[in-house]
Amino acid sequence: STQSTGETLSQVKREEFRGLLELDKQIRSYHVSVNPYTWFTMDAIEDSWQNLLRTVKERDLRIEKETLRQAQNEELRRAYATQANKFHEWLQLTKSQLTNTKLGLEEQRDLISRKHDEIKKRRAVLKEIEELSSHLEQAMVFDNKYTTHSALTLAQQWDQLNEFTRRMHHTVQDQIEALSRTGVDEDELKEFTLMFKHFDKDRSGRLDHPEFKACLRSLGFDLPVPVEGEPDVAFEAILDYVDRDRDGFVRLEEYMQFMISRTTENVAGTDELTEAFRALTEGGDKPYITATELYSAMPSDQAKYCIDRMDKYPDVPGALDYTNFTKAIFQLNTSVNSG
Repeated sequence: STQSTGETLSQVKREEFRGLLELDKQIRSYHVSVNPYTWFTMDAIEDSWQNLLRTVKERDLRIEKETLRQAQNEELRRAYATQANKFHEWLQLTKSQLTNTKLGLEEQRDLISRKHDEIKKRRAVLKEIEELSSHLEQAMVFDNKYTTHSALTLAQQWDQLNEFTRRMHHTVQDQIEALSRTGVDEDELKEFTLMFKHFDKDRSGRLDHPEFKACLRSLGFDLPVPVEGEPDVAFEAILDYVDRDRDGFVRLEEYMQFMISRTTENVAGTDELTEAFRALTEGGDKPYITATELYSAMPSDQAKYCIDRMDKYPDVPGALDYTNFTKAIFQLNTSVNSG
């Protein structure tokens, strides 16, 4: 230790100086003023020794101060890491709770509202972490073996989670409103959401264009494979709706708005076409139609197109199912932006 070094030097001084003084007395007793075997006088040796002791003492003080500084820095590292690791765990848990929920829409909305309030309150914790990080920087401490999370990264993740929650609340609210004003039901909305989450592998709340295209195809969109070197007209038309700023990503709320809009259009169009076929039936109220009724109401080529594609209506000879036909027509039309 630094203390034992000083003590050792003091002990050496006592032993050596006793011997040197004794020799010096003997030499002086012979009235010898100059020693031809050395240039060093007793006074010079004593001065050098005192300087050495002062140097050792100063070094010991510096080491003691540095040891204290390092201990304080280590304590600061641990304090920062404890807060940072805990905050990161909370970020991950909160996002998991928001993305993996199987609740109904209104329950989701309530959960998101609670979580959004919690996220805003946690900003105070993030501020404490940022202050600890500032203290570390002021102490010139840039390494921390107790954590891998920087204050800057945690702040970015908090911002992303806050924005993600805000967008989620907006999306769920839109879905709730869509249930009340359109023909879209909650099962369809759940299917849309689950499909989006399936392709959102990194849980970022957004899909890049290839992921979005794969998602649409999984939902039944008939997107043709473009000829090499030719533009992907059908898909680009959809992107004009969902990724207007062309930042390369489709966010959950943009995707849901698109799916709700398309489904609403199809529901309205299907209902109108179904009613048009129903009006052509005998009495205007039958759930099926015959080939004769089709030929009498439209040009022969159009009638033949419908007859070739309509399923037989069960238990009624010669009857055709126009309801499933209209649904199939509008499902096919979701592959292009014009519907």
